Amino acid sequence: MNQSAPPEAIAVTPVYRTGAQEPTREVSMIDVTVSAFHLTGLIMAGALLAGLLVGATYVWFRKGRAVTTIEARGNNHNFLRE
Repeated sequence: MNQSAPPEAIAVTPVYRTGAQEPTREVSMIDVTVSAFHLTGLIMAGALLAGLLVGATYVWFRKGRAVTTIEARGNNHNFLRE
């Protein structure tokens, strides 16, 4: 039988620090929450602006136009508008 030899050991290169390094700042749950609210706030502001724009466009479009068929015919029998 042909038996293979055990694998050779892998050479490990040690890591040396060259100079003083500042430790990284620890991220707390409050930091994560505030960051999430920034993104959520931007999305909510965009949705609010889009809603206001669509609403203003709808009001401008409907202004001066008949809402119902009765108003379009000129009859003043719309009891909701009296």
